[in-house]
Amino acid sequence: MSGQSKERFMKPFIIGASLLFFIGVTATVVLPFYDEVMQRENANAKIKNYAIDSPEYRGRQVYIREGCHVCHTQFVRPVKADSSLGPVSVPEDYRHDYPHMLGTVRTGSDLTWVGTRWNEQWHRVHLNNPRQVFPGSTMPRYDYLSDQDTEDLIAYLMSLKPAPSTEGR
Repeated sequence: MSGQSKERFMKPFIIGASLLFFIGVTATVVLPFYDEVMQRENANAKIKNYAIDSPEYRGRQVYIREGCHVCHTQFVRPVKADSSLGPVSVPEDYRHDYPHMLGTVRTGSDLTWVGTRWNEQWHRVHLNNPRQVFPGSTMPRYDYLSDQDTEDLIAYLMSLKPAPSTEGR
């Protein structure tokens, strides 16, 4: 088979692969923007729609800056392992989250509803010295944060609670 006939033989595969790639990208990236469920706001999304000058908003910026999302997820899955974490996450919960902090790897615990599990003082101690509350923890110390950043981060973490109307789902 000559080189020219090989190219002719490959052309349908290249066109087919390109078409499949285009369909895949459209289905996973573009179509969700037209899904009504993805565009709705539920009670959890309303309480997480922080004003830009609020401590929770600033705390979320600290959370992003410090890379907390690399080790912690914010997505309760409908599996037995997550049954003690609180209500299962639904797309409407994330209506105002940008960038999304869903995460993909749980090196640390899931923080979706962490505001219901611990109080402000616990978060303060944990951020300054994680091994004081969890011996053997691999989480780094965040004792270098300014007092303002620490308080804002704690305000953000404490705000991560389900709306009362969604607690039983």
